[in-house]
Amino acid sequence: MSFQCPQCSQSSLKIVKSIELAPDSRSDEISLQVVRCQDCKYEGLAVYEESSRGALDAESIDHYGYSVNREMLREIKSLISRCPQPRNARCDCSSHQKLNKRDKSGRWIKPGLETGESTYPVQR
Repeated sequence: MSFQCPQCSQSSLKIVKSIELAPDSRSDEISLQVVRCQDCKYEGLAVYEESSRGALDAESIDHYGYSVNREMLREIKSLISRCPQPRNARCDCSSHQKLNKRDKSGRWIKPGLETGESTYPVQR
């Protein structure tokens, strides 16, 4: 599946690595993803969050991306590659421990995304 690249606007952005993380105080499912454009070679991070909390039959899905510096991107790629079970949100490896950080309210802390930085929607 390809998505629209935030840099060249082509539908050639693909998820190349991902890791499932433990639920937080807002989301039931969290996936941290490395995305790469097949055309312009843009690389960044994306987050998929899903929550079925709230009203009956209410489901909230948020899929967005953001840019990080090369060092942060390299570290995230390495952490995902070292995880023995990236599809298991309950994995207790050192990669999951490092990526599963929470703030005081129990919300997941997105690596490399500072407060106020912009994100882009991951869309087809």
